[in-house]
Amino acid sequence: MEFYFVVLFFHISGAFVLFMGMSLEWVGITKLNGSENLEKAREWVKFLSSLKFAYISAGFLLLITGIYLAAAKWGWTAWIIVSFLLWLFLVVHGSAIINGKVKKFGTFLNSAKDLTTQDLHLQINKLKLLNLLQSRLAVGLGAVFIMTVKPHIVGAIVVVIVAVILGIVPLLFKRKTAPPALAESERKN
Repeated sequence: MEFYFVVLFFHISGAFVLFMGMSLEWVGITKLNGSENLEKAREWVKFLSSLKFAYISAGFLLLITGIYLAAAKWGWTAWIIVSFLLWLFLVVHGSAIINGKVKKFGTFLNSAKDLTTQDLHLQINKLKLLNLLQSRLAVGLGAVFIMTVKPHIVGAIVVVIVAVILGIVPLLFKRKTAPPALAESERKN
C-alpha cells in the first residue's frame, strides 16, 4: 500500500468531518431557531459553540494532508491553489460565525434575565445563522467539485463564482426561521 493513498484517505476523512460539522451545525441552528425559552436557546448555543473542535480538527487534517498530496503528486496547480483559498475561506468564515456571532449571542443570552419568546426569536433571526451556513456549504461543495474534476484556472474560477452566487442567494432573502405562530404574529404587527 502506498503512503500517498493513506494520506488521501485522511484527506477525504477531513472533508467528511468538515461536512459532518456543518450538518450538526444545521441541526443546532434549526433547534436554536425553535427554542421556546432562554434555557433551551442557551443549550443550543453551547452545542453550536462545541462544534469548533470538529472544524479545527477537520481544518488541520485537510491542510496537512493537502500539502503532502500537492507536494507528492500534483504540485501547486491552479485547482490546488483555488481549493486552498476555498479551504481558507471555510476556516475563517466558520470560525468567525462559531467563535464570533454564536459566542457573542451566548453572552447576550447569559446576561438576559427576562426575554419573551417573541423577543428571543427576533434576536435569533437577526443572526441569519442558517443563511450563513448555506453559503459555507455552497463554497465547500465547490471545493469538492474542484478537487474531483481538477479544472484549469478558468474552470476553477467559474466554479468559485457559481459557488459564491449560490452561497449569497440565501443571504439576499429575508428568511423567516421563527416558528409559524411567531411569524404570524410578526405579520400582524
